[in-house]
Amino acid sequence: MFAGPAAGRRVSVQPDEAKTLQELDIDDLESHRSDDPRGMRRHKAAHPTVQIGRRKEGGIPHETFKKMYDHSPHEVFVQLDELHGVGEEREWRETARWIKYEEDVEEGADRWGRPHVASLSFHSLLNLRRCLETGVVLLDLEEKDLPGLAYRVVEQMVIEELILPEDRPVVMRALLLRHRHVHEHDRGFRFGAKRNYASYTSLQNLNDSKPKIVASNQALDSNNHTVVDMKEELTFTSSNEDMKKGHNDHILKRIPSGAEATVVLVGAVDFLDQPTIAFVRLAEGILMPAITEVTIPVRFMFTLLGPRNSDLDYHEIGRSISTLMSNTSFHMIAYKANERRELLSAINEFLDDSIVLPPGDWERQALLPFGELKAKSEAIRKRKAKAIEEKKKKQQQQIQSENAAAKKALLAGEDEKKPPDDSDPLRRTRRPFGGLINDIKRRYPYYLSDFTDGLSSSCLAAAIFMYFAALCTAITFGGLLSDKTHNVIGISETLVSCCCTGIIMALFATQPLVIIGTTGPLLLFDESLYNFCMANNLDFLTMRLYVGAWMAIIALAIACVEGSVLVRLFTRFTEEIFTGLISILYIVETFIKLVNYFKRNPLLPTYCFASDTSYDSNQTVYQDILQQSPVNNTEISRLTEASQTAVESVLGISNNRTDFALYQDSPFIPAHDKVGLMINQPNTALMCTILCLGTFLGAYYLRIFRNSHYLGRSARRAFGDFGVPISIITFVLIDYLAGVKTEKLLVPEGLSPTLPGRSWLVSPTNGDVPLWMALACCVPALLVYILVFMETQISELIIDKKERKLRKGNGYHMDIVVVCLMNFGCGLIGAPWCCAASVRSLTHVNAVTVMSRTHAPGDKPHIVEVKEQRVSSLLVAILVGVSVLMAPLLRRVPMSVLLGVFLYMGISSTNGVQLFDRVKLFFMPVKHHGTANYVRRVQTYKMHIFTLVQITCLAVLWTVKSTKAALALPFFLILMIPLRAQMTHFFSPAELRALDSKNPDNEEDEPDFYEEAPLPG
Repeated sequence: MFAGPAAGRRVSVQPDEAKTLQELDIDDLESHRSDDPRGMRRHKAAHPTVQIGRRKEGGIPHETFKKMYDHSPHEVFVQLDELHGVGEEREWRETARWIKYEEDVEEGADRWGRPHVASLSFHSLLNLRRCLETGVVLLDLEEKDLPGLAYRVVEQMVIEELILPEDRPVVMRALLLRHRHVHEHDRGFRFGAKRNYASYTSLQNLNDSKPKIVASNQALDSNNHTVVDMKEELTFTSSNEDMKKGHNDHILKRIPSGAEATVVLVGAVDFLDQPTIAFVRLAEGILMPAITEVTIPVRFMFTLLGPRNSDLDYHEIGRSISTLMSNTSFHMIAYKANERRELLSAINEFLDDSIVLPPGDWERQALLPFGELKAKSEAIRKRKAKAIEEKKKKQQQQIQSENAAAKKALLAGEDEKKPPDDSDPLRRTRRPFGGLINDIKRRYPYYLSDFTDGLSSSCLAAAIFMYFAALCTAITFGGLLSDKTHNVIGISETLVSCCCTGIIMALFATQPLVIIGTTGPLLLFDESLYNFCMANNLDFLTMRLYVGAWMAIIALAIACVEGSVLVRLFTRFTEEIFTGLISILYIVETFIKLVNYFKRNPLLPTYCFASDTSYDSNQTVYQDILQQSPVNNTEISRLTEASQTAVESVLGISNNRTDFALYQDSPFIPAHDKVGLMINQPNTALMCTILCLGTFLGAYYLRIFRNSHYLGRSARRAFGDFGVPISIITFVLIDYLAGVKTEKLLVPEGLSPTLPGRSWLVSPTNGDVPLWMALACCVPALLVYILVFMETQISELIIDKKERKLRKGNGYHMDIVVVCLMNFGCGLIGAPWCCAASVRSLTHVNAVTVMSRTHAPGDKPHIVEVKEQRVSSLLVAILVGVSVLMAPLLRRVPMSVLLGVFLYMGISSTNGVQLFDRVKLFFMPVKHHGTANYVRRVQTYKMHIFTLVQITCLAVLWTVKSTKAALALPFFLILMIPLRAQMTHFFSPAELRALDSKNPDNEEDEPDFYEEAPLPG
């Protein structure tokens, strides 16, 4: 052991003292700074592990003084430096680092490689264990700088006879060599001898603007002195430190707060005959800015020096100890260990948790089963956690058995007084409106903070981003709804509906992050209801008013009995069938509209128009065509049969050849149909096709660009998230510049309904709706409630995932009531119905989510917090409402551009749907089925049966949708739930978990909103 204060070994000369001392005195002090204190003899330590504490009055502290040291584990940053060069060129060069994963220096490029899991050789781990068994282990060493640390390590090596006494100077000189890090180059030009830059800061004042050069005498050949020839050592000035700090700020952000560094020094030297090892844990972390790449305290140091001809692979041993120190379990033990044996046991534990791969030639990546390796690692982790849990449980049982009677009485009393847990919003309270009341109690206390938390630039940016997303979808669905209902409900009503419902939802909802709007399923239901009303000569808007009133009543009744808990019955099986139906509907409807464009605007050999008043509306199409175009019989024959049939179908003439011959002599074609819509325009059909497919491809490839490797992450995300608005604006400009006549959106001036002549308020007495029909509207109201319930509750479930770390709760019972009451209001003004739009809601949540910027390289960014507030939703709703004033601009938007958005929504919604992935497997050999969970855990024929059942259900729903019974589609959708329950008789629980689990497979790329959302729209 050592005695005597640290000042007995080192002399620190301050600048003001240097002025008063003679040069000879300073040299004498510096050359003797490593001398042994006089009167003290050193003996070999009796124990291999040296516990070094703070000396008080020259004595060794009592063991209880160990509690003074901070042994609480910290996060670690590990740096591996290797000895490079010969002679005066020798230096410690950084070759790898660990924050969580290993990063190696790519020598030629002088840059860091990709983070990866360290792969260690079993032999190197055994050699490391052997080194720790025989080497120096110093725990709780009290030193404040590198020279003092190196001195104590070297002295202990001599005491334990790992090195000869005469090797002290050269070993210490090696430990004090300069450290070179990545991207660290000599700046400027140098003339004269190259100097070796020192890595320690104890002999110089770093605050001085000029570097100080400290010279030393020649080494003395004396057995009583340990003299280190430092040559000419130069420290970093404050400006050097500033430059280094600026360069490494980005990596400092990735290191957890409070982390401490581990420095690993390994290298081969010529002056040693056998390897010498030291593992040091300092009593407290100390800053060594010239050693570490980043300025954080150093707590651990491992050194390994040995001859070049040794059997040890110094690099691999250095990687092994570095990987161990980056392992959470090992470095926790390293912080708390009191002796060498505990470190050796920690290595054994690390080996128990490791997976060994046999030697071989791995020529293909597929030969390395990453999924199985991950599963085995997870199984080992669970086994270890289970063992710890069982150990704790046994300890608790022992404690409880000592005073069981008293504790039972105490626990019984506590259970009687303990109120029921209301934290789970989907737990029944068995009280009328109990869930709704709990939602209000849980969320409304945060009402004021919902506005104060939203006063930030990030929420403002999210509102602007969401405005474009909400406006694009509102225009798209409004335009399509106008087409389906013949302008009874159009863009004006859609924008007003999105504005009013959005404001109410932002102010009163218990989950204000949900974005409200019309969706594809509701558009489909409105189309079916409109067709039903037209077939039965009923007023469409009046019927919607009664349906909306019944919907509000049904919502209140179901909230009274806490029916929202039934959302748990919607499994992936049902969601994927519904998603598949809507996605296919989007795609098919798009191409049906494109075909209609070609029917209304066929490709004709000659286009010659007469004035709009030159033809009679009772004339057939070919009479008009031939009256307005100077074509002869030869030219008529050039018209394809498809074009003839198309024009006939548009204007209602028969396919009778007599009719065709009757009007052969007519010279012109019409420019408008009977209701004044544009037809027979040259290039219109082709231009509409270009606009539709161009809008789709632009938005689709910008979405793919989001996860590409071009530009920075923020730029990619911006282009990907704004892909739809960018694509719409681009092709609206193309349409404007091309000058081809295309069908545009029908948007009225100002704040007025789309259908001329009707008021904003719908009277219940409008139209001829009998009383019994008003009462019977409860049936379609229940059906549309199913759609609203399903979309809204599933959206809330996705938002309320545990990984989002929401603090203010959710509201499954309250929000569905608010939505249905708003739908009653929408029925009053003849606006489209609304519900939670899953894709838009997820987009909004992601926009206000704060992701980690300090995660370790190689880790995925994790959620830090979600800004739960009402401001962004409120701003989005207001901005959408103000967009009604953009009518002149909206009238420039071609319908075909909106069809491109519709097609984009349909195709994008298929991503992440396992049903479509499993359909592809029908056409693949089994060996190419991949490693998905449902492939590995379910027999192939059973997997195909499950897929066929879903396809059959999808076909049934499509058949229902295509018939006059389309209004009953939600009823057939609900039947999927009992069907899924019956599948437990054929599939085991494990197989159903693999096929029907909502846990997505881990992907390398960040999933977009369509992949996360189980429902489209």
